[in-house]
Amino acid sequence: MACEAQRSGTAEPRRGRPRSEASHQAVLDATSRLLSQSSYEELTVEAIASEAGVSKQTIYRWWRSKALVVLEVMLTGDAEFEIVPMPSTGDLRRDCLSWVRSMLVEAFQETHVGMARSLVVAGLQGDAGTERLLQRASMWDHGPLAERLREAERAGELREGVDIAAAASAMGDPLIFRMLIGSAPSLSWAESLVDVVVTGLLRPAETSGSS
Repeated sequence: MACEAQRSGTAEPRRGRPRSEASHQAVLDATSRLLSQSSYEELTVEAIASEAGVSKQTIYRWWRSKALVVLEVMLTGDAEFEIVPMPSTGDLRRDCLSWVRSMLVEAFQETHVGMARSLVVAGLQGDAGTERLLQRASMWDHGPLAERLREAERAGELREGVDIAAAASAMGDPLIFRMLIGSAPSLSWAESLVDVVVTGLLRPAETSGSS
């Protein structure tokens, strides 16, 4: 499930001395490394501070919570979260179906649901800098799903003018919404979602491909 945004839109210092951009980036990089090694639940502000070589107070001066640090890491594209791998067999419909089926197993685990809910709350409680990040970033600009769609685009399989981020969002956002409300969709619902999205993306000659 990660996105690019301009660094100038990152969360603003809340109080005290002006933020050191070097320390700021060190915190984001440290958070990204730690998330690649452990779960969101295991991640602590103390661990981030130690990894980044800054004090815990420095982090709390700029971010209210661990969730806000992780949210900024995701929105600035400093980390990509791949819950499940995206296959690349040459059949886009089949690959997307495989990805969604795996997501139904992995993404709806309690740990991932808890992280998603924490990040939504962080976004709602964030400051003006967080708001700007949310407005500018698209979490579907990159990551395994977007890259698989770009691969299909390069192969000439997609209609001209397809917005890759919008296409990935059309497939991924409904899954995230179901995660947030704690209601895993049925397999048939997920497969229908893939069929609708992929059918709309493929060139007319390709839409008759089997699932």
